[in-house]
Parts: sequence; structure tokens; C-alpha cells
Amino acid sequence: MFKGFTLIEVLISLVILSIITIITSTFLQSSIQSKEIVFSQSAQTLRINLLGDTLREDITNAVNVNLIDARGEPQPHTFKSSLNADSFIFTTKVRAGRNFSDSLARIEYLLDGSRFLRKQFYASAPANSDDFFETILLNNVTNVSLEFSDKNSWSPSWPKNTIDEQKFPQLIRIYIEQDQGKSYTWVINSNLHHSYE
Repeated sequence: MFKGFTLIEVLISLVILSIITIITSTFLQSSIQSKEIVFSQSAQTLRINLLGDTLREDITNAVNVNLIDARGEPQPHTFKSSLNADSFIFTTKVRAGRNFSDSLARIEYLLDGSRFLRKQFYASAPANSDDFFETILLNNVTNVSLEFSDKNSWSPSWPKNTIDEQKFPQLIRIYIEQDQGKSYTWVINSNLHHSYE
């Protein structure tokens, strides 16, 4: 005759099964949290790399032409960033597919609230200051600090004087702070080889 399990045996089995379930669920939960942290950090790294690549590409392909105001009058400078400003403006060659065309566009990098933006105007001398498209390069930005160098000294604004108005800064240092104490610094050499004809 078949004899069933005793109550003690069933209770011991349930206790063992619940211990295994608790250990497994804890392991799974920590694995999911680790995955979310890794994905979040990977996305942040991707955004930082995109920002650095975009800055470097724009500055490397910049052209040393005077900025033009909305009335079509040339300004005395080719690159503009005011003292204690969190933005800078210049003209660069525009990418057309994989290559750069001879078309020029005005580019402006700026801090707008807590977003670090790149504005690309549809022309190098936009008649309408609202004719642009913008790209949010980084969110949760608390501070942007800009410095410019002629390879002799650093300055918080450009042009430093009337002599530098027709020059492009040789080095551009961009320091960005995000909330939670994260900070990033880029020093970009302009290598200005382009003059527009």
C-alpha cells in the first residue's frame, strides 16, 4: 500500500522551495538593476561622445569669414562669444551626406535652461533669426564655461581685442557641468584650413 508524505516532509519541502525562490528573485532583481545602470551609463557615454564629435567636426570645418547680421551687414568678427556667455557663434562648412559641401551655415552652441543645444541656421547670414533647427546635445546641464586661446593666453571671450576680430581662436576649451557632480572638458584645436572663396 502507498504511503503519502507526512506533514513535516511537506513543510520542509515548502521551506526549501521558498528559500530557493527568495535567493533567485534577489539575484534576478539585482541583475535587472545592474542592467539598467549599465544601459543608463552607456547612453550617457554615447551622448557625451556625440557632443564631442559634433563640436570637433563643426570647429574643425569652420571657415574664417565675417559673421553677417540680419540686415546683411558684415560684422567685424568671425567668431563670437561674449564675456561670461554660455554660447558661441561661428560659420562652418555643411555636411552633405558623407562629404562636406561648399555651403556655409551659421552654428551656435548655447546653454538654454538646463539643455546644451546646437543651433544650425539654414544660411551663414540668416535673414530671420528663427530659421534654424536645433539639436539637444546634453540635458541636465548646470554650468557651461568657455575659454578661447590664440596659443599665447586663454580668454573668457572672443575676440579678445580688435586684432583678434578677423581670427578664429586656435584652441577652444569647453567645460560642462551636469547635476550630480558630473563634469566634462573638451579642448579642441581649430586647425583652421578653410577660407571661403
